[in-house]
Amino acid sequence: MRSVKFLFGILFLFMMSSFSIAAVPFSSPATPAISNDAVPAVSKKQQQLMFMKWFVNLSVKDYGKMRGKKLNFFEKFSFKLTQHRMKQHLKAAGSSESEGVNWLGLAAGLFLGPLGVLGAYLFSDDKNLIKWSWIGCGVWALIVLIIIL
Repeated sequence: MRSVKFLFGILFLFMMSSFSIAAVPFSSPATPAISNDAVPAVSKKQQQLMFMKWFVNLSVKDYGKMRGKKLNFFEKFSFKLTQHRMKQHLKAAGSSESEGVNWLGLAAGLFLGPLGVLGAYLFSDDKNLIKWSWIGCGVWALIVLIIIL
C-alpha cells in the first residue's frame, strides 16, 4: 500500500510539472534608450537565445517579484524545471554549429553509406552533420535497394 501511495505521489509531481509550466510575464526589464543608429541587426533566433540566457540566470525571488507574489512549492518546482529545460535547449543550440543542409554530411552518407555515418559520429560533434549523413545513408540504401531489385 505504501508503494502505491509513493507511485501516485511521483505521478502527481510529474503531472503538476507538465501542467503548470512557469511563464514569464510580458513586461520586459528596463533597458536603456538606444538610438536607432547604434542598434545592431539581431535575428529572431539570437533574440530567443538572449531571452533564454536571461531566464536561466533569473532567481526564484526575482521571478516572484516580477509576478507580484511569492511562489508556492509547485510553482518553484515548475520554474526550476523550466529553467533546466531551457539550459538543455541552450546547450543543444550552442553545440550545433550550422543550420540547413550540411553538404559534407549528405555526401558522406550518400557515397559511403553506413561508413559515412560512422565517420560522422567519430570525427564530428555537429548534430546537423550527423543528421544529414543519416539522410544521405538512407538515400544510399534506397539506391542500393533499387539496383538489387
